[in-house]
Amino acid sequence: MKKLLILNEHHSVVPALKKLLVGESEIDYQEYSGDLQDAASYATYLQGVDWILTALGPNDVDLDFEALFDGIDDVQPPISHFVMLSYAGVDDELPVQPSYENVKNLTEFIKQQRYAIKIVDESEIPYSIIRVPKLIDRANSKYQLFNEGEAMPNGEVSNEAVARLVLAAFKDNQLINRSVGIINA
Repeated sequence: MKKLLILNEHHSVVPALKKLLVGESEIDYQEYSGDLQDAASYATYLQGVDWILTALGPNDVDLDFEALFDGIDDVQPPISHFVMLSYAGVDDELPVQPSYENVKNLTEFIKQQRYAIKIVDESEIPYSIIRVPKLIDRANSKYQLFNEGEAMPNGEVSNEAVARLVLAAFKDNQLINRSVGIINA
């Protein structure tokens, strides 16, 4: 049995992932409901956690991650995979910078995303960063991936496609120590 902790800030991929998890008897998941910027509040949630999914932001994700990783340092859970949902465009991989919902200061937003990614990278926990463009509710499980540093077209992706990629990353130990962009194929 694998224990998954989900940190969600109203991200539309999480409900799609929860639907997939219904059929996964070997995965027990819990959704975090504490203060995202209070390291001590993570203590009970992190006990025995194998996998973490963060679907946070768009704003202050750097502060959320500082607290989360302080909590991880305190508890020392047996995390074997950390998946972060980030935003397409934070690595300058898109030909046209998109506008991001609820982001007032683009420069600050990109700095926050990049710093959070740096925290994950330097943690020495196996991780996957999934850079997500505009999300849509249309059913579509076919997608195309773009490695970090590779140009990626502006596009959209279904919640279902991202949820399937997240689940595959955890179950099949895919995308370890990689950052990928995703769009519908």
